[in-house]
Amino acid sequence: MKYKIAYIDEDKGWINTFYQTFKNDFEILRIEVNPESSVESILSQLLTSDLNAIVTDYLLEENAEVPFNGNKIVEEIKKIKPHFPIVMLTSFPTQAIGHTDDVHIIYNKNILSVENDREKEELDIFKSKIQSNISNYYKKIEDTNSRIEQLVEKRNDAGLEIFEEEELTKLYILFDELNPDGKDLPANLIHRDSISKLNEFVSETREILEELKKLNLNK
Repeated sequence: MKYKIAYIDEDKGWINTFYQTFKNDFEILRIEVNPESSVESILSQLLTSDLNAIVTDYLLEENAEVPFNGNKIVEEIKKIKPHFPIVMLTSFPTQAIGHTDDVHIIYNKNILSVENDREKEELDIFKSKIQSNISNYYKKIEDTNSRIEQLVEKRNDAGLEIFEEEELTKLYILFDELNPDGKDLPANLIHRDSISKLNEFVSETREILEELKKLNLNK
């Protein structure tokens, strides 16, 4: 099964180039930005499309005449899913760097132009990075879920030490950030009882965190 990624651009030529380059490696959702597009409409499409990663152009206002660029889409996605795999592919990397918090997600579109073996190798590495980012994202969810289960089981059997309660609290918060709605998760990665536990303990764990902060202040 291929991972599903979205590609966002205002240029049909680049959309076609991206699709032709990656169609054998990923399932591609092509999103063309036009003057009627808004950040809200794009986000709605992204969040309801069961994606595994997002790739966006930076300079969307260049041809589409919209009041936003790809960095705004990145910002809004990160507010909802701060750990979700996202890449910015642009012909203007220097400009993008000046307007993007995480400069490590920025890549030059020249990587799609393959004319020799060296450039093909660079493209293959880029593909591998996208696949690894996605795999690592789900591995992080799986590991977080597994550790939560271990701590909850210990908590029910013998109780937890203060540092373990603090770890459990942080893990619940991380899990909620990694998977705010559950829609993007392969079904085999998490257990339903863990999700129930998350909902059951979410308010309790935040209270624990506040108590731990008070304890630390009083030391």
